[in-house]
Amino acid sequence: MEAKFIGKARLTKQGQLTLPKEGRQDLKIDSKSEVYWYRLNNALVLVKDIINPKELAAFVFNKKRGK
Repeated sequence: MEAKFIGKARLTKQGQLTLPKEGRQDLKIDSKSEVYWYRLNNALVLVKDIINPKELAAFVFNKKRGK
């Protein structure tokens, strides 16, 4: 899996973010979808489906080097 830059978002005063359109389309996220946030070290990771945090960390940190 390759990393792909999707865009940027600005946090509003109310603490809201807008997910970039391309990312929503790629992941088939619509206005009724739920997404899940995880903190991994100093990164905030958004996923479409809930996942065990240990499995997510293993996926992110092992796959990024092609392992």
